[in-house]
Amino acid sequence: MSQGGGGPSSVVTADNKDVNLYDSRVMISNQVPLEPPLLFLLEEYKNYLDAANMSMRVRRHSDPSRRGELSVCDSISQWVTAVDKKTAIDMSGQTVTVMEKVPVPNGQLKQYFYETKCNPIGYTKEGCRGIDKRHYNSQCRTTQSYVRALTMDSKKKIGWRFIRIDTSCVCTLTIKRGR
Repeated sequence: MSQGGGGPSSVVTADNKDVNLYDSRVMISNQVPLEPPLLFLLEEYKNYLDAANMSMRVRRHSDPSRRGELSVCDSISQWVTAVDKKTAIDMSGQTVTVMEKVPVPNGQLKQYFYETKCNPIGYTKEGCRGIDKRHYNSQCRTTQSYVRALTMDSKKKIGWRFIRIDTSCVCTLTIKRGR
């Protein structure tokens, strides 16, 4: 696997040095990844190490669930494929088809995208948790970021392009007027 800075006109084969086979939210593989992306696991491991260096009393009081800490917006994360994500918007605002498989020297691999979005089930349908509803209107919204993916444009040209995928759930606020 190699990383590089090739743009949308990069050659399609995965042995090309301009192809990014692993991004923090994109994986090219023959099977569904069993774990979240490596960067997510490293963050969890860092938190584990930080907790391991504390006394039991300090660790107990630093645990977010024990302190009553909750996320402002509930989110869900999962790996999706081009079967789930047939089209996407590229950086130029054009709708492109996400290719299900990526050619490699020994065959083809599937593209997987690690998406995070607001959980449609639960508390956050009524607004963000912990926001003063007397003064603010709040809403949990899914935001997107760009990742590289093998796509086909409307002219049937296949290439690596940056596309938008769901990457987080954030709270948006507006001040209530007329009070």
